[in-house]
Amino acid sequence: MRGRLHTSRGKGGLAFLVIREQCFTIQAVLQANETISKGMVNFANKVPKETIIEVVATVTVPDVPVETCTQKCELQIKQFWVINRSAPILPFQIEDASRLCINQEAEDAKGGEEEEKESKGTVVKQDVRLNNRIIDLRVPTNNAIFKIQSGVCTLYREFMLNRGFVEIHTPKMIGGASEGGANVFKFQYFGQDACLAQSPQLYKQMALMGDLDRVFEIGPVFRAEQSNTNRHLTEFTGLDMEMTIKEHYFEVLDTLSDLLVYIFNGL
Repeated sequence: MRGRLHTSRGKGGLAFLVIREQCFTIQAVLQANETISKGMVNFANKVPKETIIEVVATVTVPDVPVETCTQKCELQIKQFWVINRSAPILPFQIEDASRLCINQEAEDAKGGEEEEKESKGTVVKQDVRLNNRIIDLRVPTNNAIFKIQSGVCTLYREFMLNRGFVEIHTPKMIGGASEGGANVFKFQYFGQDACLAQSPQLYKQMALMGDLDRVFEIGPVFRAEQSNTNRHLTEFTGLDMEMTIKEHYFEVLDTLSDLLVYIFNGL
């Protein structure tokens, strides 16, 4: 198997390695014997964290389950290879960035002795995370966000297609505001005024009048709103749908209700 070296520790002629792949970890043991020298064990103990390694190993079930890893089995290493060595000193450690942070602003405001007293480990501040975003994406919680986002979009698309909706792709560079108002990002489009689409609303309604009775789209939405709340993001991915109503607007509410249940159950 191949993965990143999450942690390592040596003990006598043994090397205990934790290998991580995305959100999953497993413990591997490298032991000096007739085929593996002590030099190889020492070499493995000195490999920097986050290095991509590959091992040939036998899967075993330990007497006591490995509680510190997501996988409760263990790997007995036969061969050990370094595929891509990491830098010896990283901007921050994955375990430090994995600690629960309730209030990021308060964490960023701390410093010096106060930080050391109140925190059991190093606090990874937000600007450090963003300046080293590739490493930050390896943090299991951040990695999981993208998997959940992917799952939501997949389930949304499945549900809509099963209900007879047609997926459409609407323009994102348009000649005027899509919903009225002035909160749009304006730019020059070959000498003409243009703006980024606030919503696919107009195009969804055009599609319905074009006898596409049910349409949906998964796409970016841009809104130039001066706000720092998570309800007013300047750029986000919109899951839009539009459908004709035969008798009553409850037809739309029932569809949305079934959609949410489908997505939550699917996740």
